[in-house]
Amino acid sequence: MLLSSLLAVALWEFCRPRRRREFPALRRRLGNIGFWVFNLVLAALIFEPPLRFRPELEAVAGISFLSWPIANAALSFVVGFLLLDLLRYLVHRCKHAVPFFWRFHALHHSDPDVDVTTSVRLHPIEHLFSSDVFWLAVILLDVPAIVALTYGLAVFIIEAVQHGNIRLSLRLERWLQPVLVTVDMHRVHHSVSFAQASCNYATVFSIWDRLFGTYTRLTRAQHDSIVFGVRELPRRDCLKPSAMLLTPWRIARAARTAA
Repeated sequence: MLLSSLLAVALWEFCRPRRRREFPALRRRLGNIGFWVFNLVLAALIFEPPLRFRPELEAVAGISFLSWPIANAALSFVVGFLLLDLLRYLVHRCKHAVPFFWRFHALHHSDPDVDVTTSVRLHPIEHLFSSDVFWLAVILLDVPAIVALTYGLAVFIIEAVQHGNIRLSLRLERWLQPVLVTVDMHRVHHSVSFAQASCNYATVFSIWDRLFGTYTRLTRAQHDSIVFGVRELPRRDCLKPSAMLLTPWRIARAARTAA
């Protein structure tokens, strides 16, 4: 399902691309996919399934963690899904607000031609940090496995669509945005403009941006003028896997130079 969602959006991009690419796609896409594969292997080696690890942790710590308090299956699913989505919103804001975390998250934002593979363009350190937060949340809060699994799949598929070089109709955008994060809503977040990149942090539900005052909407004309990337990083260098891996240190050096 994960690979098929990437391929489906890639086919959509190929048939009806939204904008012309600034750079050739193959090298950049291979680099992005390479980071994804490496991150999957890394996470598989480090993180044990929560259902298996929780009893082991309780035995080592000598305490019993809280049990999930909601018995009703439907209500449990809704609350758990919303809770994980809120957590993802807060973690995303943290990645932008804390300079140390931003250095790693900047790799994701440095893609000069945002497309479906940008959704999996994550620095290994960022991937481990994000995975660790959600892994611990599921363990400590005893979030039902079906909720965690469904949320993870939903996030992957939705982010593949959100980053796609595609266009939804204006009517569909207006219909979906009050509830869900759409293509137009998320692509604003990838702008080199600090003001535009500092908004629309939500992943699945747009209510978090509206609730916390970080929601921004642009006209289609404004969307056409968006420049993607990170201002401090040379755009062509962001295509090279070696430079991509060194993004945190390149960002830190740029900050020292600016100071």
